[in-house]
Amino acid sequence: MKVESFLSAAPHKSVSEDSIVLNEKVNVYGVFDGATPLMPFKDENGMNGAYLASNIFKDYFLRLYQSNLSLVEGIMAANRMLREHMEKYKVNQEKYENLWSTCAAIIKIEKDGKISYAQLGDCMVMAEYQNGTIKALTRDTVKDISYRAKAWREEQRKQGVKIQDEEYYQDFTQQLIFNRSLANKEYGYTVANGKKEVLNFIQHGQVNSSGIKTLLMITDGLFHPNYSIEETFRMIHTIGLQVYSMELEQYEKRNNLRSDDKTGIMIKLM
Repeated sequence: MKVESFLSAAPHKSVSEDSIVLNEKVNVYGVFDGATPLMPFKDENGMNGAYLASNIFKDYFLRLYQSNLSLVEGIMAANRMLREHMEKYKVNQEKYENLWSTCAAIIKIEKDGKISYAQLGDCMVMAEYQNGTIKALTRDTVKDISYRAKAWREEQRKQGVKIQDEEYYQDFTQQLIFNRSLANKEYGYTVANGKKEVLNFIQHGQVNSSGIKTLLMITDGLFHPNYSIEETFRMIHTIGLQVYSMELEQYEKRNNLRSDDKTGIMIKLM
């Protein structure tokens, strides 16, 4: 097994809000992408809720030594730790926009020849099969969230629920606050934010390792604006995570596109 990993902060950030775990003891590998907070909060070390959320998950899976624990159980245990940390800092958890939250893409190579995976949000798990087929094992639930949020508001208004006019949501901050309120709801997106509802929305499954050549886990900072997720996989597979990340960052700079933290793990099964 050959493992390649990469993590870099976006040019405008002093520290990455992504984190990465490479736990060879129990064969657990994953990437986490903290959601940039909408409310100002810094701990005693100057770290915000996005950094803290992704690193709480990283630390949990890094310390994991029980190989019989499922990834779903692990996510729920880390999610409880996240809630406890917010309680410690007296974060008002009734308001969704206050919550520290993180997306996740994790795999575990089991002893029985299976590969388990679990995912939240817009982190992705992809696989290349022995026959050359490339397949996303997970779905990006953050994609089109603003469109779905607008449709949900329209539906609510039809049912007589009082919601501000759409003009109000043209303010980007108000749009983001509303989007956060749809975390782990049917119309919304999935994310670990300390709430128990996350259990119902974790995408998870298993594949046979005998059929797999390569596994890739990435945060959304590695998505290319011009390529499908499968094309992105091929590029990373061809030139490697580091070169791909540097080239993407240069492309974003040339085209005045927002650059995000970039994190990935590529595992080639020998």
